[in-house]
Order: sequence, then structure tokens, then C-alpha cells
Amino acid sequence: MKLTCIAQYHPAAALHQPRLWSTMISDWANLPEKVDASYIVTDHSPHFYHQKYSPIALDTENAPDGSLGQWSIAYRDDFRNLCVAPYYGQQRANLTSRVVMHNAKWDLRVLKNNKMQEPEDVVDTMIAAYCMGLGKQDVRTDETYADAGMIGGLGLKYLARRHLGMEMETWQDVKDHPEKIPEYNAKDSVSTYLLWEKWEPKMPKFFWDIDMPLLRVLMAIEDRGICIDPRQLDTFANSLDESLAQIELPLNPFSPKQIAEYVYNGLNIEPWKFTATGQPSTEEDVLETIDDPVVKKILAYKRLYKERGTYIQNYLERLSPEGRIHPEFKQCSTATARLSCARPNLQNVPKDDSEMRKLFVAPPEKTLVRVDWNQIELRFFASYVGEEAMIEAFKHGDDIHAWTGERMAKLGKVLSRTDMKVINFMTLYGGGAWSLSQQFHIPIDDAKEIQRVYFEAFPGIKKYMADIREQCEDKKEVTNWVGRKRRMDAMYASDWRIREQGIREGINTPIQSGAHEIVKLAMIALHYQHSAPMILQVHDELLFEVDEKDATDYAQWLKEYIPTLTELNGCSFPVDISTGKNWKEAMGE
Repeated sequence: MKLTCIAQYHPAAALHQPRLWSTMISDWANLPEKVDASYIVTDHSPHFYHQKYSPIALDTENAPDGSLGQWSIAYRDDFRNLCVAPYYGQQRANLTSRVVMHNAKWDLRVLKNNKMQEPEDVVDTMIAAYCMGLGKQDVRTDETYADAGMIGGLGLKYLARRHLGMEMETWQDVKDHPEKIPEYNAKDSVSTYLLWEKWEPKMPKFFWDIDMPLLRVLMAIEDRGICIDPRQLDTFANSLDESLAQIELPLNPFSPKQIAEYVYNGLNIEPWKFTATGQPSTEEDVLETIDDPVVKKILAYKRLYKERGTYIQNYLERLSPEGRIHPEFKQCSTATARLSCARPNLQNVPKDDSEMRKLFVAPPEKTLVRVDWNQIELRFFASYVGEEAMIEAFKHGDDIHAWTGERMAKLGKVLSRTDMKVINFMTLYGGGAWSLSQQFHIPIDDAKEIQRVYFEAFPGIKKYMADIREQCEDKKEVTNWVGRKRRMDAMYASDWRIREQGIREGINTPIQSGAHEIVKLAMIALHYQHSAPMILQVHDELLFEVDEKDATDYAQWLKEYIPTLTELNGCSFPVDISTGKNWKEAMGE
């Protein structure tokens, strides 16, 4: 008799923690299937592997001195036996087959640093899991419209347990037992091989067209790095220290309790936003609405402190001997499929902080060329929802905010260009009449009337928002134009505010992620077809480092070439181009 084991949860979890429901459903949809993971240890030379055995899986471990230590190759032989060939240290290898790795960026760098052959045909099971939507989402309770982070579910040990029924030791279990490391490493190669064997038939087209090609693009950007002026960095750090020392405060600016006491009791302000535990919020967006000298000092101090610690200190620690910073770009850390950046994060450099952007410079005889997509999300929004009149406005080069204002005026609602800009972007992020009322400090009935007229002017947008709400409520997922899906885990929450936030995220996700696919496709074309010297990607912005003498021509070529790469429903995506000796100048400032 065949028995199936179904993952179970404590009743309290099922009844009182709706956020776990998506995990439970995922567990039941991917019931642990015990896969035969037994293998034969072989002694083939690394030269043995060629197209006859394809794919093969490879995993590496570092030796105590940081060089290449234990590594192994898993494959199936002519009789379909699962085999593992273990090795240690630097060796020549014939890796012309398709090579499967988990977190391939790590293993490729280990091979490169040890002067080993880097395989050309690589697939990554971590990226594969991400493309299949297997990561766990961090369901936020705030309303910042930020990317919900992926908080787990992409690690090899977790995936092997969930999808292969393999229980594996962790590095902490074996690191002090050298005799266990060969088997530990072999299991990593085996589980990587078996995951790919199971998943390969299910891989979506965008995995092959976008995510895997992008891996090499990001590695090239990381390897180049971006030049930073150490003298300016020191000067800027000292100026921040002086500014912080001049701010005198009667309380600890990092104590929510003290700030809440001052704001809500001392100033007698009525709280309007609350934390997840029901306490009055002291977040930045709340404090910014308060006209009080102490509150303004608190905000100023925290911003300066963040610049000093989050930015400057990280840059100093990460600066290489040649004066460059080499950040890490991550493909699998956001729920919307946007790229993120770490160690240090250069995507969070404030756009309006000119002094900080001056720190990033072009080396001698080089120039920075900056590409910025022109209102890419609004353009994509119009093309994706099929709002023909708006598409035509973009084609004719109209000021979209003034143009939408004219359309509203024809229906009896006159608004300034500034207000229309807010309304356009607020709609893009799923905001409704409630948000309009808060933003403009107008009666809710007036806000509803504005939204009614907006939807009358742009019926395609109204239909899109209604369709997405239905998808979120019924399917608990949304899909972008290349087929990438995002689970809307917030829709399982019991709190209606979190569900409404989930719907707003659902409305924005196909637009935000869809627009970012256009950026990714451009990066892929520029790298593989033109060896473009990209050194930084910040959402809708790319930075290049080119020879000074070629900068003008290169900038003009980018301006003409990039819009030809992708077209959606007759809408192309133009870019603004500027150049400079530092990032501030390259922003056209």
C-alpha cells in the first residue's frame, strides 16, 4: 500500500496565522517526493567530462586558506546511474557540458579565482527556484509600496528537503570535521543535479531568455566596479561628523518610545498611523508632517547619521586598493523581480543628494555616460493596459502630466500639472480615493470624484485595476508580460488593511516588474552584442564608463539604439542620456 505524507501544522497556526496559509498551500502543492539520491563514487579525471555526459552538476567548497578546497561533479553514466567524482584543489577540467550550479555566481568566481576553466553553458537552480516562485515573501504591514523581500526558500538545503526528500547537513555541522566534507560536498552536487533533473521541463521561457543570460551581465558589472574618489569620501565623512555634532537634541533620536512621548504627549498630536502592535507610529513619513523644530532636528540627525553609517562607512570598508567599489547585484531577493544591490547598496544613494553622487567618478581619460529611461513605468502602464490615447500622447512626445490634465479638464475637472503628476503615479501604485484624500487634504467625496473622472477619461486603466483586484482575490497571484508570476501572499492575511495593500502591490507589480524586464533585456543586448562597459544599474538607470574621446558618440548611439530593443503594443521606451566626470555631472546637474 502506498502512503503519502502530507505536511501538517499546529491548528493554532492554521486558524490564527493566515500569513502561513500560502506556505501551507505551497507545501501541499509540492508534496515531498522521495527521490533516490544514492550515488556511485567514481575516480574519473576532470578531463573526462564532455558532451557525452550533459548536464553535469558542480559544487565547490573553500579550503581553510580561502583557495579551492573540496569540489565535485555529479552526473548520470551510460546506465543512468547517479555518479559523483570528488576532487580537491586546483585542477584542469574539461567542462564543455552544460554545468548546473546552485548560486552559480559563487562557484564561477571560485573557479575563476583558482584559474580553473569557467564553463560557458551554465544553469543555476537557485535562479530556477526563484523563477518558479518558490521563495517565501515577507508580507509587510506598512504602506511604503516597497518591494516585498524574499526571505528564504531558495537555499539548497531547504529545496532539497522540500522537493527531493533529502535531509542534508549544514556547513556548521561539518566545518570542524574535515573527514565529513567530501560527502557533504557530494550531496550538494547530487541535490543540485536532481533538482535540475526534476525542474528542467518546467522552466518558463523567461528563465532562458532573461534570467540566465542576465547572470553573466551582472557578474561583469560587479567585476568592473565603480571608481570612487577617496579624498572626497574622507572630506564628506568629516563634514557629516561636524554636522552631526552641531545638532543638539533633548532626546534619543533612535528611541521610538521617547519620540512618541514627545510627539503625542508633549505636542498633543493626534496619532493617525500605527505600528503592527497598535502603537502610534514614529516613522519618517509621520514625522515629516509635523512642523516642530525638535522634530525637524530629529529628522535631520537621522538622515545625516544614515549617510555617515549606511553609506560612507560602507564605502570606506568596501573600497578596493585600485579605488573602486564592487557591489553585489542580486537577482533573487525581491518579489517583483527587480534587481537589488548589496555590500554596499548603491541603489539607495538618494537621487537628490548631489554631494554624495559627486563621490562616484570617472578615472583619468574616462567619462561616465548615464542612461535613464524616460517615464518607463508610466509608458509601460499605458502600453500594457492598452490605453490607446495615452500611448499616442507618448508617441507624439507630449508632456504626459499636462496631457492627462487636459483630458480631465474636458470632463469638467481642472487640476494643475503638479497634481496630475501625483495622481498619475498614485494610480500606478494602486492608490485610491482614500490615498488622494490624504495626499491633497481634501474631502473624501472630492477625492472619489477625481478618481471617477480619471477612470472616465482612461477606461483601460479602470478595467486593468478591476481585473487585477479580481486576480488577487481569486488566484492570489499576478503575472507580468513575460509570464513571470508573483504570489500575493498578503491576500491570506486576516487584516483587511494588509489585504488592501496586497491589492495595491498586485496592481503595481505587473507594471514595475514589466518595466524592469525591458531594462534587463537592454542590459543583455548591450552586454552580449556590444560588450558595453556597464558599471552600475539603479532601477531605471544605467551607468557606463567609456573613453573620454568616445563619450559623445557613444552617448548618441545609446540614445538611438536602446529604444529599438523593445516595443510593446506600438509603444517604444526612449532614454535620456547625459555625461560627466562624476555621477552628479552625469545626471545633467
